[in-house]
Amino acid sequence: MRTRIEAEETGQLLRDAKVRAGDRLAWARAVRSREIAEAAAALAAPGSYGVVLTGDTSSGKSAVASALLTGLEASAHTIRLRSTTMGTRTPYGALAVLLARLPEDAQADPGSIMRGILQLVAADAGGRTAVMSLETSKNLDELSTATLVNIMVTGTAKVVLVADRASELPADFHWMLSEGRLREIPLAALSPEETLQGLRLLLGGIVPQTVGFQLQAMSRGNPQVTLLVAAELLQRGALAAADGVWTLAPDAEMGGIRQIDDLVRARLERQPPRIQTIVEALACARRIPLQRLLSVFRREDLAQMEDDGLITVDDGGRHTVALADPLVGEVVRGWLSVPRRRELRTLLMSDGEPPVEAIAVLELLGLAAWTRECHTLLPPRHALAAASASLRLFAPRFALDCLEGIDREATTWPTVQHLRARALLMLQLPQQALACLDQVAEDELALLAPSAVAELTATQAEAMRWIPDRAGQVEGLLADARARLLLGAGSGPRPDAEVRRAAAVLDLADFEHRAFVGDYRRIEDRLEAMVADPDPADDEIRLRAACILMEARTMLGREQEGLALLHEVAAQMGQKQGSAPLRQAFAARAFTVLLFNGHWRQALALLRSPSQWSLERLRATGASLELGAGLAYVYAGRGHDALGPLLSALALLERGPSAGLLGPAYAATAFAYAQLGDAPASRKWLEKLERWRPQGSYQTRSIVDFCSQMARRWTGDPQAASRLVASAREDIALGRWNQAGIKLFGATVGGHADDLRLLEEVCAHRQGQLAQLALLLARGTRTGRLEDLTAAADLAAALELDAVESRCAAVALDRAREMDDAGAVRRLRPRLDALAGRLAVLPVEPRHAPAVLTDREQEVAALAASGTSNRRIAELLGLSVRTVEGHLYQIFAKLSVSTRGELADLL
Repeated sequence: MRTRIEAEETGQLLRDAKVRAGDRLAWARAVRSREIAEAAAALAAPGSYGVVLTGDTSSGKSAVASALLTGLEASAHTIRLRSTTMGTRTPYGALAVLLARLPEDAQADPGSIMRGILQLVAADAGGRTAVMSLETSKNLDELSTATLVNIMVTGTAKVVLVADRASELPADFHWMLSEGRLREIPLAALSPEETLQGLRLLLGGIVPQTVGFQLQAMSRGNPQVTLLVAAELLQRGALAAADGVWTLAPDAEMGGIRQIDDLVRARLERQPPRIQTIVEALACARRIPLQRLLSVFRREDLAQMEDDGLITVDDGGRHTVALADPLVGEVVRGWLSVPRRRELRTLLMSDGEPPVEAIAVLELLGLAAWTRECHTLLPPRHALAAASASLRLFAPRFALDCLEGIDREATTWPTVQHLRARALLMLQLPQQALACLDQVAEDELALLAPSAVAELTATQAEAMRWIPDRAGQVEGLLADARARLLLGAGSGPRPDAEVRRAAAVLDLADFEHRAFVGDYRRIEDRLEAMVADPDPADDEIRLRAACILMEARTMLGREQEGLALLHEVAAQMGQKQGSAPLRQAFAARAFTVLLFNGHWRQALALLRSPSQWSLERLRATGASLELGAGLAYVYAGRGHDALGPLLSALALLERGPSAGLLGPAYAATAFAYAQLGDAPASRKWLEKLERWRPQGSYQTRSIVDFCSQMARRWTGDPQAASRLVASAREDIALGRWNQAGIKLFGATVGGHADDLRLLEEVCAHRQGQLAQLALLLARGTRTGRLEDLTAAADLAAALELDAVESRCAAVALDRAREMDDAGAVRRLRPRLDALAGRLAVLPVEPRHAPAVLTDREQEVAALAASGTSNRRIAELLGLSVRTVEGHLYQIFAKLSVSTRGELADLL
């Protein structure tokens, strides 16, 4: 029954989304609400003549103008005009609709026509403000321009002009812009956040951030293209909903959308054939040196294309040329046949592929894509270079494409298989990656340089640690590799640079493995030494070691030092362009450092930085992005906010290869529902968790342990707290003071004095605000020190940890009542009431029930708090003054107040 209901709801969600996808004006209002509001305000301003909407050809200016006028129709008379491409040669072409309504005697001369049109507009408006819109305003003839100027200057109507650029407007309008009478409102490309917000309004249900960012990357922020792509993907079933969560098919592409083809065709058909040929060549090549283009095409044609905004020329170095709008390139490539692609390739590459050393990375990748689209193969050197560049840019699927068809040769085969394995690991396919490396023979390995062997071994170790029955072999693998390296290094007192770098690669692999299993203490000193080395064997290796060190410091209780190192590494990475593995390592470990320091908002900001997430990376690791956001919210005690990203993560994970992340997603979702007081839903996800095979890193297992036991504790499991304490003791044994403290903090809600003492001891080994908060709460709860409890609540408020603050406030309120501290009760009770209004369930309820006023006492209290005298209260309520005084005595005693001012503050 439930399955059928869910299927019906999903079907209705899809049908509603398809209907909304056909409403162009609703979409414009959704994604351009700020610009529409800005335009409406400009039109309403005194002295305003109107607005000019500017933007690229397909930026949706017409839809914005229509949405603007539609919104004004209730209060203004609106007129929609359009000038055709023949408008400049047609007198009054833009005003033909109005001209046709004039009587013949009003069309005798230009003056009569102008007066007639002004009178006609005024009559139609009937005293209301008149607003007219005009599209393709660059095609205005002189008489239309003069009439429009008079319409604005006389105040007959305000005008909404639509133009690609303000410079295209007739000269008569330029002074209006310069004097501020006309307001230009540019329509820029949508940001990822704007695209996501629009898609959520368009689709309904839960739209994961990953899906929004992918569609934004596909459309490059073009709102019109975004709507067309979403509508087409809905029809194809590539954008589908499951349990109310929208997901994109892994192979979702925007090719073959007729409306987008029509947009591009309309733009290019106006160009002469020789320009169209250049567009086709650039579409295939993506980016190519200007000198090579000039050897084939006319200089004046390229200059004209640059003036028209069709191409861009890079000013630096090789002066490479690319199409200004990548969308044009994508669409044009879809039109071209394989023979035509080959013909263009022969035209521009008549002397063969340029040497790898002489070609920039983006040119190389364009050449590789073009070659594959011609159904031919790149030379091996070019293919290997293109695959390596693709991995640095986090494009693992394209890297695998580049490596197809390379024959096995002893000198290149280890490199080919290593690159394939790196790509497969990026796609979270460790079994396949290991299979690639197992195909490399010992005699082929012997031909490699020491650092290449070390890198291949490090990749093998990374793949093995994700496979449960191979993870135990990693230490032996690295030890054997190190022994072989030292054996081959010779007996000289100083190893050469190549061997030194190989040793650093193996060290890094060991650090990563130890961090993976949670053995931070064993590598702490070695990490510190590598990061502090003034002459590192490889700077990127040093930075990756620093990323591990900032996480290790945090886990080992050196949280503030971990944060300080995070900022140092971020500054150093900002000065150089690191590889995709480095950026990914930094993002993942920085998230851990921020989250377990209590800086959950900064952790969220890190995940929401679109510049870190390419389309390929979103497709490969988007589920991790959603899960990270959910974890940040759930650790902050915000279960309601956590559910959206967590359910999104589950929808992506349950159909992908990342089974290792399902456990944390199940556990965090159970905890989120527990925070909302929904015990049945929480137990449902805990049951799924019980069927999950524990796997993955120490961090994964620790998150599962904490979230699942906290969910069980919130839903009434009496053994959950003791299991958290036992898990914390395991962390203590290995020096993982941070995680031990977090687990004990959760376990000590209503805990024994011994557990509170243990939490205090753990906090003594930690740094930072979270540690100080936990110490104050543990000590205050155990000793009853009200100052500690209120200080803990203040710290929790500073970190925006509402659930933690409510726990501190509840314990403090109980203590204040026990001490008969009326002032503290007055301060704490409103604070706890405010938190109760924000939280679905309080993690700790005050033991002492709050005072309850009778109905009559509530009436008297309300009047007294408003300043009403006792005598007046008696008159209003029909009581004696003595009775009112008696009620006030009871009210003051129950609420622990002594003045009417305090009563007013409390109520």
